[in-house]
Amino acid sequence: MQTPVLDRTLETLELMARAEEAVQRLYATCAVVWKEDEEFWRGLAGEERRHAKHIRSMIAIVTANPGRFQPGRPFSAPALKTFISGIERDIDSVKQVNVPASKALRLALDIEQAIIEAKFTEIVQTEDSGFRFLADEIVQDTVAHRRLVEGKITERQAAGGR
Repeated sequence: MQTPVLDRTLETLELMARAEEAVQRLYATCAVVWKEDEEFWRGLAGEERRHAKHIRSMIAIVTANPGRFQPGRPFSAPALKTFISGIERDIDSVKQVNVPASKALRLALDIEQAIIEAKFTEIVQTEDSGFRFLADEIVQDTVAHRRLVEGKITERQAAGGR
């Protein structure tokens, strides 16, 4: 991968790691606000923290061997920054308890779906097994997160929306 493309790719990956950290902070905030679901939110938050670490490991892999990577699907740095800003606003709303638990769950579902649809693993093309393993794990976790959130929404609805 050539230097200008490599620099943009690394910047995008770093922004993706920051987005995972923002989602982690949102979920950790939800754990503090909704104690009855604290374990659920903390579990998600912990996995988001791990995703950020995985992405930073992916950055290290690309940096160490840029020739093993080809540019893939372009990502917009401004769009990622907007996503992060939106999550930060959501954190503030949750802290002020301006968001009911049911809305927080819907928000989490939207976030997990957006991450799945972003197909961030397509930012680079590679056969590097370490990179692919980390990327695949994040994708699998995100699909599992969506299912967990859907299950929690169903559980709340069955309990009368509490």
